[in-house]
Amino acid sequence: MWGYKRFFRRTLLETSEYLKDDCLVMHCTVGVVKTRFEGSKQGVIVPAPDMGRDFKSLFESQVGCDIVFNVKGESFKAHKLILAARSPVFRAQFFGLVGDPSCLEEVVVEDIEPFIFK
Repeated sequence: MWGYKRFFRRTLLETSEYLKDDCLVMHCTVGVVKTRFEGSKQGVIVPAPDMGRDFKSLFESQVGCDIVFNVKGESFKAHKLILAARSPVFRAQFFGLVGDPSCLEEVVVEDIEPFIFK
C-alpha cells in the first residue's frame, strides 16, 4: 500500500510514450485509507496539567534537594536546577559565570525574614 512497486529504467522512460518533447506525462492515482491501525488499548497515561502543584509537592517533600538557603538561622532546602530554570541570577550562580557550582551547598540570605523568604 505504501510506495510504488514498479520503477522505470531511465532508458525505458526516455523511449516511452510518457516522455514527449522533454515533457513527462504522468497519471497519478491517490488513494485514501479509511481504516486505521488500532494499537493497544492501554495507551499512555498523561498526568493532569498541574505542574505548579507538582513543583510544590516536590519542594515540600524535599526529595532531590541539593542546595540550602540559610535565612536568619532557618534552613530552606531547594533544587538548583529548578531555581536556575526560572532565574538567570541563580543560573549564573549555580551553573556558570560566578564561582564553582559543584562546591556550593549553602547560600546565606540576609535582609529578609524567613516567613517572607518561604
